[in-house]
Amino acid sequence: MDRHVLIRYFQGECSEEEKESIRQWLENKEENKKQFVNERIRFDASLMIDEGQSDHKKSVLRSLYKSVAAILLLIGSSYLFSLYQSNYPDTSLLHINVPAGSRTSVTLPDGSFVWLNSNTTLSYPNLFSGKKRTVELDGEAYFEVVKDDKKAFIVKTDNRSVEVLGTTFNVEAYAKDTVFKVSLFTGKVKIYTDDKASDCVYLNPGEAVELTNHAFRIKPANTNSSRWKDGLIILDNNSFDEIMRLFEKYYNLEIIIRNHEVRNLGYQGKLRIADGIDHALRVLQSDFHFTYERKKDSNIIYIN
Repeated sequence: MDRHVLIRYFQGECSEEEKESIRQWLENKEENKKQFVNERIRFDASLMIDEGQSDHKKSVLRSLYKSVAAILLLIGSSYLFSLYQSNYPDTSLLHINVPAGSRTSVTLPDGSFVWLNSNTTLSYPNLFSGKKRTVELDGEAYFEVVKDDKKAFIVKTDNRSVEVLGTTFNVEAYAKDTVFKVSLFTGKVKIYTDDKASDCVYLNPGEAVELTNHAFRIKPANTNSSRWKDGLIILDNNSFDEIMRLFEKYYNLEIIIRNHEVRNLGYQGKLRIADGIDHALRVLQSDFHFTYERKKDSNIIYIN
């Protein structure tokens, strides 16, 4: 595998075709996973060079890094792999926090790719060194998990977990809300409550599960449920009240509806998150009869 392709993968700049080729390459041989880890080490080490350092100091550090990397690669990938484990233990977690109105993506140490939605936090280790690949999620994320029959991939949320081997799925589980939803697109997932692992449900492709009154309810998956990663809010006959809750999530503000005549009216359409809350409300005004006032000092919008 061309290391420049892997670097673009770590930076989240690969095309869909390149990402698919990397996933197939990782699943092909165990040696490929070791090469992936080697390149990940190189990439992580390059990020350690402080952008604020002098050009001379950066040049010296780069030269030193290249020399050490060359020596380590000559020693052997198996030693390098164990060295990486000892220097970056599974208990050392990285935390990614996505602010309101933003989205980002991250490549995990095993090559899995994750898109993170607004107001989301993802925690994961520098290396999945145990028998499981466990990440912690507070918010919403779309996962493309690299298949590994020997290491299940587990997404832990506030009090529920999603377990997979290799698949693509969307999880919405904000700790501050009661909403818990999982939509499965490929593969198979197991969903369970941490203190009741035997009480679980399984999803097949094209299915979704939602927690309602402490019980799981399975229904067909909405193909638009993950379009947020494309920067879009897809409205499919959502009520005005539901739309306002979405706006609160994406724009980190509070919306108080005083005009109850519009609360339950439905709407279909597509909005770009980047256009902002004022543009979104003006679009809705063409179909709903309401006015609004925004209190910027308190970050509250009143629907009149």
